[in-house]
Amino acid sequence: MSLRRTPVRLPRPVRWAMLSTLSLAAPQALAASCPQPTLTECSNVDYRASACGQENDSYCQGLMESEWKARYTAASKRAALLPDSMGGGLETVAVQPNAVTSTLFSGSDESIVGQVQRGQVLARKGYKNLTKVEQAYDKQRQEWDANGVLERSCQEYVHEKHYDFSRFEQEAGRFGDDFRALFTAAYGSGGIAERTLFSKDGVKQAPLWDGKTRVAKNAYFRFVPGPYPQGAKAYEFTSEAAWKANNAEARQAVLPSDAWHQAMSKSLSKVADDVLNDSQQRQEAFAALLDRRNAVYASWQRESEMLRGRDFSTVELDERTAEQLYGLDKALEASLVKADAEGCLVTDTVTACDWSPRRYKAMVDAVMVPRREADLRQCLTVTGNDFGVESFIRNADRLKLKGLELKDYTVNPTLVSAYVKALAEYLASQASQQQPPTNPVTMTKRQGMDFSAGGYSGDNNFGGGYSLRAGWELSTPGSAFNGNWCDTNASIFSELALYANVFSPTRTEVAWLSGRASTLPSAIRAELSARVLGKSIFTFDQSYPARFTFIERKPFVDKDAARASATFMVWFIPVTVSGGLSVEVGIATSMGGALGRDCTRNLITLDLLGNIGPYASANGFVAVAFGIPGLQVGVRGTLTLLSFSLPLEGRIGVALSSPTHPTNPNTLFLGLGTSLNMTLRSLDGRLSLFGELGFLKAEFPIVSWQGIGTSTQLFNDQHYLPLAQLY
Repeated sequence: MSLRRTPVRLPRPVRWAMLSTLSLAAPQALAASCPQPTLTECSNVDYRASACGQENDSYCQGLMESEWKARYTAASKRAALLPDSMGGGLETVAVQPNAVTSTLFSGSDESIVGQVQRGQVLARKGYKNLTKVEQAYDKQRQEWDANGVLERSCQEYVHEKHYDFSRFEQEAGRFGDDFRALFTAAYGSGGIAERTLFSKDGVKQAPLWDGKTRVAKNAYFRFVPGPYPQGAKAYEFTSEAAWKANNAEARQAVLPSDAWHQAMSKSLSKVADDVLNDSQQRQEAFAALLDRRNAVYASWQRESEMLRGRDFSTVELDERTAEQLYGLDKALEASLVKADAEGCLVTDTVTACDWSPRRYKAMVDAVMVPRREADLRQCLTVTGNDFGVESFIRNADRLKLKGLELKDYTVNPTLVSAYVKALAEYLASQASQQQPPTNPVTMTKRQGMDFSAGGYSGDNNFGGGYSLRAGWELSTPGSAFNGNWCDTNASIFSELALYANVFSPTRTEVAWLSGRASTLPSAIRAELSARVLGKSIFTFDQSYPARFTFIERKPFVDKDAARASATFMVWFIPVTVSGGLSVEVGIATSMGGALGRDCTRNLITLDLLGNIGPYASANGFVAVAFGIPGLQVGVRGTLTLLSFSLPLEGRIGVALSSPTHPTNPNTLFLGLGTSLNMTLRSLDGRLSLFGELGFLKAEFPIVSWQGIGTSTQLFNDQHYLPLAQLY
């Protein structure tokens, strides 16, 4: 007989009941091990996706709602325009300022805009929690204040020449994009309105408004139908809006003054600032379209003149330009129709399109930025930013020039202005007398000019910067300008590099462009190269006979050149967060020769003409999409980290004077001419709603904004150098 016991089997219904009880109890046992989460944990996507996060989902939801309500109650309120995705219209919203934490600023010493941006960041952060770079710049500003009115750099000179304005502008950085607060501060104590502005040494400065320059009632009245290449089909403006906007009287309707701005503010006091500023943003976009159209036509004029001067056909160029102008004019009319629907083209009453706190800021910048850029550029050109013990500006008596009898001109900003003006006039007179170009820093005869600059701005998530170098060189055997003129060669060159950081503080080279045009004993050499994200995309190195023409426009486009994304589930919906960098890079070059006459100098000229125009832009983007690829909607934000163009124009050639030339009859000259312009913009941006349905894709703009920018001529040298008297 077996001693094994037969196991007792419970009835099947009892077994299922026990298993069900255990299954239901398991989550409760697991939940007991999850501590109560904090607000920080509840805000963390990874925690919310974990087992504890899912278990505490309702608690987290309640905690976050309570926190949101508390912040909403405590935050300041203002009337704001809502995007269409939120129903549109004007509503009262709570405002929570975006705190500035980490930044990546450096360089930009050659630009007023760069100096302003770096100073305003200090004020925005309340001069606390500064990065090492910010601390260094803050220390520099403190040293400027501590040394009285002594000047030790061009940047300090410009800051203290416009001292009252500079101090106001820096402290206005704490307002961020609150243009109403800036306007109010301008009319308060320590402001810039309704008062005389002085330099640091007490010299009265030019008024903010000159009382002569009139401006349009609003930007739409700047519209005038533009010209087309001869024979091209022009766009026909048929709308009543275009007829209303083309109004010469409204184009000159406003004479800006502090009193006018104050009166406009009072008359529009019942209109929400958000409405006023939003209208101004649309007007800035319209003005940008006008400027772009003017630039396209001006570019056509230069290129067509070059081609016709050498008996080349301009048919292809004319057709391409006309097509561009047609599209721009169509966009201009569409904007005018919308403006008319908003009531912006009324001339007999004040409208919400005629003024805003944002327009006040833009008009002040339009006056003061070019004024100070000119001072900074002239100072850098004349002094090379050398204010050292042995520099000419501190030992001007060594120059022995009329008007510079003092020794040290760095004692105050007024004397620096006098030195810069006198030396610039002397150099200009030397050039007008056909003297060889002079290096103003060393006062030696110049065999080249080399300009370089660079800067970086942003934070540990997004940022952009640039470095550039451009100029001309002359090589002659023997001593400068006295060697064998047959062996004299010259070149113009330009180099530009762009950098950016995206979702990281690490800087990466986005694009690099380089161009050079030079003479050889019996030929002309052209060199062009470009790379994007370290990859070479274009290389050109070719020599041509002395007689040749080549014109080339070479755009390179690489959208979404760097991209990162992550997808996670919110309930049953996949959510994809992506970000990265989009890049647009190009270069326009032209080169050729021309035979002409310079009647003012009594010369016959044979010139090599060159133009190298690199341009580039780098944009950071971030997007949040709900759904799967091919069936999703989302929001995408784009920020211009840097938009840059650097057209360098050069002229190299020979000229022969007539027997009746007053100073150099029958003389062979070497002609040199270079000019370099720089346009730089950053922090322009837009926010848009996008969607995908199969192969159908659409994107709808929600809001856009203008950043900062500047356009300046870096140098312009035109000279004829006598080489030899032929007979």
